[in-house]
Amino acid sequence: MTVLRVLAYNLNLGGTDRVDIICSVLEHVDADVIALTEADDESVVRALAERLRMHHVWARGSGARHIATLSRFPIAGWAVYNTPPLTQAVLETRISLHPIPSRAPNPAGEDIAVYNVHFLPYLLLPFELRRWQAVGRLLDIIRHRKPGPHLILGDLNAIGPGDRVLQRNNPARMKRVMMLQFRLVFRLAIPRLLSAGYVDCYRRSQPTGDGFTWMTGNRTTRYDYILADPTFAATLRACRVVDDIAAVISASDHFPLLAEFDLGALRTSLRAP
Repeated sequence: MTVLRVLAYNLNLGGTDRVDIICSVLEHVDADVIALTEADDESVVRALAERLRMHHVWARGSGARHIATLSRFPIAGWAVYNTPPLTQAVLETRISLHPIPSRAPNPAGEDIAVYNVHFLPYLLLPFELRRWQAVGRLLDIIRHRKPGPHLILGDLNAIGPGDRVLQRNNPARMKRVMMLQFRLVFRLAIPRLLSAGYVDCYRRSQPTGDGFTWMTGNRTTRYDYILADPTFAATLRACRVVDDIAAVISASDHFPLLAEFDLGALRTSLRAP
């Protein structure tokens, strides 16, 4: 089976002082498509792409937080959406599934799309309402663009239905903020995506796992997601939080999230009439 490996990774404020260790994590994972959030330093993204021998696109977000996508496959086009309610940013990248000699022996030229997402942080209700609005706008864009098989992935800063948040382990500042709403966690954004037919790849693969992606030194919350449309989801083979290399602890305050898809099956679905 030929595998397509897709990674979502928040670099934590650009990673300017951590390029080498971030690169070591990415080399270890060996993903084909990498969605980077908090990719605030364009030179870091360029350096990572050069070291990993990948194509890349970098785009500005609505504020200080920027976004990037790396791909071993050719990038056929891209667009960034960074105006309200899509803050901080959504980066749409179209990727051509041309062969990779070591992994994809069957020729193909079909495209997939990845929507790399970074929404506003904080679990307070006004921010969750804004994320709910952002999801609605993203769904409108996808309906208009008709991208075919696609993924929505990145740091959504939202909590899925049934997910735990270990608030007792959060930093004191976050505890104080959450006391403003009596430590209640509202879940609006992720259910809106699930209701639209998207599959939470981690939850599909790990039904009972917490999947915490934040914080690396003190896991409390699952903020990072890979969500697949039904065609993509049918080819899902695995999804896991990458914590099997010591470098992740100091590379960022987020763990990377990796999903693996059956590339042969995905190509077959793309060729289907």
